[in-house]
Amino acid sequence: MSLRCLYSNESLFDVLRPLGGLLVLGGLVLGLAACDGSTVAGPDRTEADAPVSMAFSTASAPEGTASGGTASTSKAASGPRTLIDPDGNELQLDRVQMVVREIELDRATGDENCSPEDRPDAEEDDCAEVESGPVLVSLPLDGDAPAVVVDTTLPTGRWDEVEFEVHKPEPESSTPDFLEATDFPLATSIRVQGRYTPAGGAAQDFTYTSDLNAEREIEFEPPLEVTADNTNNVTFSVNVDAWFRRADSTLVNPARVTEGGAFEDRVEENIESSIEGFEDDDRDGRDDEEEAEDEEEEDEEDENEIEIEKALENVGPDSDASGEVEFEKEADETEFKVAVEDLAAGTYDVVIADTTRGELDVTGDEGEAEVEFRRPSEEGHPLLDFDPRGQRVEVQQGGTSYLETDVPTSGNENEEDEEEDEEEVEIEIDLNNTGPDSDATGEVEFEKETDKAAFTVEVEDLTMGTYEVVVADTARGDLDVTGDEGEAEIEFRRPSEEGHPPLDFDPRGQPVVVQRDGTPYLEATLPTTGDRDE
Repeated sequence: MSLRCLYSNESLFDVLRPLGGLLVLGGLVLGLAACDGSTVAGPDRTEADAPVSMAFSTASAPEGTASGGTASTSKAASGPRTLIDPDGNELQLDRVQMVVREIELDRATGDENCSPEDRPDAEEDDCAEVESGPVLVSLPLDGDAPAVVVDTTLPTGRWDEVEFEVHKPEPESSTPDFLEATDFPLATSIRVQGRYTPAGGAAQDFTYTSDLNAEREIEFEPPLEVTADNTNNVTFSVNVDAWFRRADSTLVNPARVTEGGAFEDRVEENIESSIEGFEDDDRDGRDDEEEAEDEEEEDEEDENEIEIEKALENVGPDSDASGEVEFEKEADETEFKVAVEDLAAGTYDVVIADTTRGELDVTGDEGEAEVEFRRPSEEGHPLLDFDPRGQRVEVQQGGTSYLETDVPTSGNENEEDEEEDEEEVEIEIDLNNTGPDSDATGEVEFEKETDKAAFTVEVEDLTMGTYEVVVADTARGDLDVTGDEGEAEIEFRRPSEEGHPPLDFDPRGQPVVVQRDGTPYLEATLPTTGDRDE
């Protein structure tokens, strides 16, 4: 007997109706039993089924990770979901729905409950997969706990892959119940409803629909262990925050995402890449394996003393200046120190994760100063009431950064950083055309040597005019495009040099956009290391 169960009005939904009706707005409904209502037997011919559930949740990418932006997310106990991009544009998501079909869970190769040796009567497709759908999923927009799902049964053993399709309902098949019971449109696989408010403009209601056909295949490594004595659950996490975004993290008005339009492919690509699946037996919306690893790391960290040293990087205004940060943690005390030297006399702010934590008073010919935070508090030292690990540290004066670095999260990475500083760095990458000028091309290049650095943005075949070069959401310079070739370039240098703007920022890992009047023409995210142009 094959376990391949295709959707029909007489099968899946007939089974689900006694459990509470249609159930399309709370989460994904699955029926994973064999088509004839039987269960898969183990090697001893006894039933070997265990309760299994599946859920959908929404998740946000960690702030700034996708593109270096500062987009924020507001989460209420229950919808709507509000997103605000670095430019002040606002997107409110009131309802996000998707049609999912042909959900398949595949047995791990060699699983003992499905091996030919144990099941001599098995056919080729037996124990290979279970399948159901289509169903309408309304994603929970609170971003906290996964949506409640219907529990079903699944044969015990190891399962290593789940597959499903985001796909519009097929009109030639039996009409899915949800099309009759809801207002969901035929020939549609995705529907999003909400409100878009441009910065300084009026709110606009929208309904975005798509007939996207996308298949997602997620592997479990290690395989999912389904046992009779465990709460077995798989969660599909969907990052809806990333759906309507450009590469620089700015929001796209969903009403402008039309079929064949400039943003159609980007949004659909964002949707396809936004879904991940993982074992989530405690149903908290987090990967159980990652949670276990985090707990282990925390335990190890608590047991060990920690010492982190990292050199501060000179970003240009005072080419002689240098410095370092140091973090030390012991069982009963913790210290964090910021020290500078060869810095011009004056008062400087110590800014950590965009918050001013202290001051450096630089005096004397050596240009030296330091501030040391301590916990527990100690006279003469500011209180260390924050954790600098994993945060950006800047030494600023008047809002201008002179020295900066990212503090590692663990271990002592100073030796590796020193080796990296000694090496030459060369990064080249092409700019991606976003549509307004289909002929335009360009590239960015970052070169770093021991005593100097340069960052170049070059374009060609671009319509004449003046364009802004925006790095990490900050305008850094202009490109004046003239002539028949539509060429222009700008080169930032450190140390400063006449005829070139100063390189007083680090473009690595940041989005670079060539835009005019707020419209991006070319864009890319510069890698952090290496030469990825090849």
